[in-house]
Formats: sequence, C-alpha cells, structure tokens
Amino acid sequence: MVSGDGAQTCSFCYLDDLIDGLVMLMASAGELTGPVNLGISTEITVLELAERIVALTNSCSPIVRKP
Repeated sequence: MVSGDGAQTCSFCYLDDLIDGLVMLMASAGELTGPVNLGISTEITVLELAERIVALTNSCSPIVRKP
C-alpha cells in the first residue's frame, strides 16, 4: 500500500554503517554542533520503492494507493 501519490521520499543505509556513525558522533566530545545527517544523500520515492519490490520479486501484485 502506498499513501497518497507516493511522492514521499526516504533514504536507506546499512545498519552497521549507521551504528558506526553514531559511535563516532558520540565520541566527538561536543566538537560537532547542529544537525548531523548519518544517512545517505540518495533518496527514492515510496512509489519507486514499491515498484522496485514488485519488479525484483516478479510479483503480479498491484500497487494499491490509499489517501
């Protein structure tokens, strides 16, 4: 199920990379201030993610959109 038009975006990263980043951030001893992006800069839409899953699994399932 995709909410709305599916234009919402998300990014993914490997969990071990995220944990390494969090450990390094905690060890920075206050040297960093402000927001820190520990994700990746590449984003995909929720609709694109759903389409990729359908394609990769050779599924015949329709992508259902809900408001």
